[in-house]
Amino acid sequence: MAIRTSKEEKFEVAGTLEDFKLKVLNALKKGNFTSINTNHVLHQISANYKKMTVWGEISITLFQHNEKVKISVVSTANSDNIFALFNSPNRVILNKFKNNL
Repeated sequence: MAIRTSKEEKFEVAGTLEDFKLKVLNALKKGNFTSINTNHVLHQISANYKKMTVWGEISITLFQHNEKVKISVVSTANSDNIFALFNSPNRVILNKFKNNL
């Protein structure tokens, strides 16, 4: 059984919830995430990230707060391989998402 770790980041951006749902979906597609699932009721989007050296998933929750959108991003990844010693798999997944957002 794989050893998994998680990392969470939160940030706020100006805009509307619907605009950022589309931006999040586009960022996941550009970042080569797979199995993208959207829960419209809870405003959550989840996806898998499976590459040779990084194996994990990401969960994004959006909250409308006045004219801003609060974004909570949680990455969970396998950390029991030799590649995790050199580069945090959670950091790779989070950066892949944020760089494409």
